[in-house]
Amino acid sequence: MKTISEASLKKAIQAVEAERAKHPVGLRPNRTELAALRKGQRASERMVAEFLKSTGLDMKKFASLQDDRDAELERIVARQKADALKRAARAKDTLHSSIGPETAAWQELAGREDFFPSPWFSLDTPFLIWPTPLLSIDSDTAPLSSGAKFKLQASSPPQGSQKVGFYFYWPNPFNDYAVINAATFISATGHLRAHAPWGLTSHAADITAYAQFGLWVGLPTSPVSSAYTTQYFGDAHAFSSFLLGPETNGASVTAGASLSKALFPVAPGAGVVFEVALVTPYNLQGGDIEADFQTGDFNITCPVVVFSLLNKPPDVMG
Repeated sequence: MKTISEASLKKAIQAVEAERAKHPVGLRPNRTELAALRKGQRASERMVAEFLKSTGLDMKKFASLQDDRDAELERIVARQKADALKRAARAKDTLHSSIGPETAAWQELAGREDFFPSPWFSLDTPFLIWPTPLLSIDSDTAPLSSGAKFKLQASSPPQGSQKVGFYFYWPNPFNDYAVINAATFISATGHLRAHAPWGLTSHAADITAYAQFGLWVGLPTSPVSSAYTTQYFGDAHAFSSFLLGPETNGASVTAGASLSKALFPVAPGAGVVFEVALVTPYNLQGGDIEADFQTGDFNITCPVVVFSLLNKPPDVMG
């Protein structure tokens, strides 16, 4: 049976994710559309600023007031993050103690013929934990307790996305196609922050966190694999303008997701990769963001992937 090396998988994952980054999901206006919208908005805001100057507005004092507001908003969000860290520390033992029962529940469910007809399998250790694009992370692979910690900070480019994925691998040993029903669990504890500074024109920033689960066979060769199953974890948005002033907002993330995929075929002798990930896409218009899943007891965990074969293939390959 042909096997795939970890080095080959890493190289393929990097290539596919780089291609995916060139074709972001069009949930918002693209850069050209945003530039056209911003051009008219900035022209209007400059007109307002010039008019206020002509009326005798003390711009230095006005700017100082906006700086004070900015600093106070930052303090508020910092206190919110400190509270989130305290909650994460208190919940750490509870979260860790819940992973075992959660995994046991999946394994019990997998043994039920009405949901996961036998044979069924449990993958309790990822062969790889990988950030895309490359980012410094702390990670640990261990049976039923694999986890990662990372912090993303960005003020450019205008659009981006950070993913930290847990990758599990299973080679189909049978002489026929294996049709898979799969399930997994991922948890995340952290904090999101979006900041839009004050200026003569408006600024904006937003960041979202969500979990996703997908499967692909062998080495990925294109940015399109099986459609992902996703679950929203949280977001933070900020918008500033000349008159409204700066804005900073934060959001605590304490979430877990049970995700599943059904009816995925794997050819005889082929290997299937299960990808479980936390994704943090962001948009910036002169603002900045932070996604912190690293400080203190902040982290993400993915203890297991459980799957069953809907069919019962013939003998194992020799």
